[in-house]
Amino acid sequence: MLRLASFANVRKAVSHHEDKVAVNTLIQGVDELRKYGGRIVVILCTNRLSVLDAALRRRAAIVEEFTRPDIAERKELFSMDLAGMGLSDKQLSELATVTGERNGQPVWTYSDIRTRLYPTAMAKAFPNRPLTFQDLTDSILSMRPSPVMEDK
Repeated sequence: MLRLASFANVRKAVSHHEDKVAVNTLIQGVDELRKYGGRIVVILCTNRLSVLDAALRRRAAIVEEFTRPDIAERKELFSMDLAGMGLSDKQLSELATVTGERNGQPVWTYSDIRTRLYPTAMAKAFPNRPLTFQDLTDSILSMRPSPVMEDK
């Protein structure tokens, strides 16, 4: 037992060291970009902003935090993405509503809608017929939004 616990502690220490090396390498890479005199943009994304290394965050000129879309933003997304379907305002509002918080589930993310909902709904229709409002609502009701990642 002692040997196994010791191995776990060593592995944890090695893993922590590897993490530090990776962060330091990333910071050095970002610092090296200064030679371009501000003519380059670096975009770093995380769903755990609070655990991002402070030294890396200090180098950011802008930090943008994206939250899950509210009902108006979801309706606008559906309106833009599904414009060719000829959905009514009422149908767009319904899609925005059912992708909101319900049954203890969180609000759907933009990614949930674009990378999960649309392909699932399309699979119901393709290749036999065009996508319908019913395909979208059936898919929404059979799916769950991605879980909220705690950032603390």
